[in-house]
Amino acid sequence: MTTELVIELERRAARFAAVATVQQAISAAISLDETYHEIYTAVASVVDAPCFTLITADPVTETFYPQYAVVDFQERKSDDTASFPIGTRSISQAFQTGVPSITAEPERWWAGTGYEVKETLPVQSELTAPLDYRGRIFGVLQVLSYRAHAYDAHDMELITLIARQAAVAIENARLFAGQRSEQQQTAAAAEIARLALRKVTVKDGTRNILEVLDRVFPSRGKVIGVVTSDDRTLICVAANGSCSPMLDISAPVDESSVRTAWGRGKPTLLDDFRADAHHADKVPAEPAIVIPLIASDRRIGVLVVTTEAPRLQDVPYVDALLDLAPSVALAVDVLLLGEHEQRTHARERTLAAALATMDQPVLILGVDARVQYANRAAIREYGYEAREIAGLSVDDFVVASAQLSRRETIPASASEKGLWTGEHIHKRKDGTEFPAAVTLSHIRDGTENIVGLVIGVRNLTEERNIREHLTRAEKLAAVGELVAGVAHELNNPLTGISTFAQLLLEDKLETDQKESVNLIKREADRAIGVIRDLLLFARTSEPRDVAVDVNKFVQHTLRLRTFAARSAEIEVHLHLDGSNPQVRGDEPKLQQVLLNLLVNAEYALHESHVRHLSLVTRRQQDTVEIIIADTGRGMPEEIRQRIFEPFFTTKPAGEGTGLGLSVSYGIIQAHNGSISVESAEDAGTTFTITLPLLASAEA
Repeated sequence: MTTELVIELERRAARFAAVATVQQAISAAISLDETYHEIYTAVASVVDAPCFTLITADPVTETFYPQYAVVDFQERKSDDTASFPIGTRSISQAFQTGVPSITAEPERWWAGTGYEVKETLPVQSELTAPLDYRGRIFGVLQVLSYRAHAYDAHDMELITLIARQAAVAIENARLFAGQRSEQQQTAAAAEIARLALRKVTVKDGTRNILEVLDRVFPSRGKVIGVVTSDDRTLICVAANGSCSPMLDISAPVDESSVRTAWGRGKPTLLDDFRADAHHADKVPAEPAIVIPLIASDRRIGVLVVTTEAPRLQDVPYVDALLDLAPSVALAVDVLLLGEHEQRTHARERTLAAALATMDQPVLILGVDARVQYANRAAIREYGYEAREIAGLSVDDFVVASAQLSRRETIPASASEKGLWTGEHIHKRKDGTEFPAAVTLSHIRDGTENIVGLVIGVRNLTEERNIREHLTRAEKLAAVGELVAGVAHELNNPLTGISTFAQLLLEDKLETDQKESVNLIKREADRAIGVIRDLLLFARTSEPRDVAVDVNKFVQHTLRLRTFAARSAEIEVHLHLDGSNPQVRGDEPKLQQVLLNLLVNAEYALHESHVRHLSLVTRRQQDTVEIIIADTGRGMPEEIRQRIFEPFFTTKPAGEGTGLGLSVSYGIIQAHNGSISVESAEDAGTTFTITLPLLASAEA
């Protein structure tokens, strides 16, 4: 008996705490969303409430509007499509009679709507209580449980009490929301005025105005239209929401859906905005309010707001919007006046922006051949600060061997040639030089007198590197053909030597003779293997997409560098995956990548005391990794980040083109693979090539 008494006391305490929670929400005057959450928290603390909804009703349209819902203990945002008419179900009865009810056969109105989360258990109990504020019922609370007979009379009494307190909390929250709305309207008017003073286009300014209006008056869509100078055509300069398709369309005022409001010069409510529209396919079929924008007794455009029918009759909403209309009209008028001034300077700004954003250096000189303007590319190329380059002479940029002095660049008379092109060697602030193609043209005034010069500069370094690379590639191709020819010529006698050595081994020889013949055959076979690898590498072929044995092509490529590695006293460690992984691709291209990485590794080991080169193949699930690691000098981070850039090289001039790694990167990318590098100064470098495993090999 004592235990039951304690349980009952705890239950009552929890219920009183729930009521207190709702009362605290009232006194705190929090937002509607927070109020709804607090109400559910109070209800869930005293009864089983896996599903809960708070619904308000509009007696004019006889429609229920869900405001807050919890389904399977998950809060759901309001869903406008879930509204439903007032009918005969338990929700309707509680609203119409003001009497709470409990039923064991609940109807889940939210089934199939956006509120529903999942189907778990059938709902077996329902408790519905009216939201009664001072004798006016404006909605209901509904609690549902998956348990049968989950609620009793005591629960209904408590939930009814919570519902009364909840009604007061909701009304208070609405009151404070109204006060906040007035404050927002005042702030919106001030912000719209500030927007009008900004130097922006009419489109940008009106779009910003719509964003401000959206924060104060949420709606289905909004549009601002301005009238042309002849007062005959409206152009939609800003639109959002359901009105977004209307952006940039134009229509004669007399043939548009706003003609009634325009003719009256007063706000007009439309039941269907699309009716009588000039562009019916772009105008939403929604109720709307059309507000003429009038500034200085002149109609300059319209503001249209589309929304749902129930809200369109909400007088405070419409009145608040009308209160802001003069501010919107004044702002649009200021934007229209400012746009004309902006057009005046648009050409100058465009030219300045074009110069500033060009990726080639441009210098504007005065008649004294001194810099008056340099674009960003020139500042970047020559290495000067903007304040340093202004006032410098053109002679400061050109080396003495190819001097381009003022006497040579500015003709003595206007009849001389006005355009000059040529190539010179230019120098930067730090003393470094680069080849440059220069184009010089004159700036003339209205009387054709020369008042300045425009110099365009193009750095020829990259072009010359490409030219040198192509020349070197042609030489390498010729060398490849020569190597292939020599290899063929050597292959025949070496094959004969190997064959005759094999025949000699079949004869009865002395021990020392047999060892000598074995040595001859072994060395001949080794030479034949080297020649075979040279032929494989030098042979030109069309791009292929075939199965490639990773271990095999790694071994072949490594043999090409065996002599070079031995000569440089490099210790090579080869570790091949025992599963013989295969990839799909072009073997000569993959050999080219690996050979380039081996050559780079050997170069990095020249100055290293410990010269170890490791080559590893490794299968990783559906990929194959080829890892090339050296114990060389390594790279700092700033160099590591740039090694795959075309023409970037750390080798001295004449020893590297800077194209090897960039070409290798492209080849691996073409094979749907990746190439990465890890390096640090004095810690060596590791390149990892990752290629997709051949599909047949995966099985």
